[in-house]
Amino acid sequence: MSQVQQLKMQLHQVATDATQGAASLGGFKQRFASSSAQVLALIQGSATKADADISELLDAAGRAVEQASEALQIAARSCKSYADQI
Repeated sequence: MSQVQQLKMQLHQVATDATQGAASLGGFKQRFASSSAQVLALIQGSATKADADISELLDAAGRAVEQASEALQIAARSCKSYADQI
């Protein structure tokens, strides 16, 4: 097998792995959002303002997961496109 064929196969594998990773993160994000909402409902209005701190942290984590999922989707499309061009 030529190096070009090996590269194409590897790129397609990376694309597949990235797509699967993005899908897994999507499921995690839904579970995380549900759990976060429950936590925030329980601590809402605390006298120590802990609820605001936790809310900010959970929101930031949720955004990071969404960004990671989007980055994996972009990587998957790019790898597949590159593999198809060579």
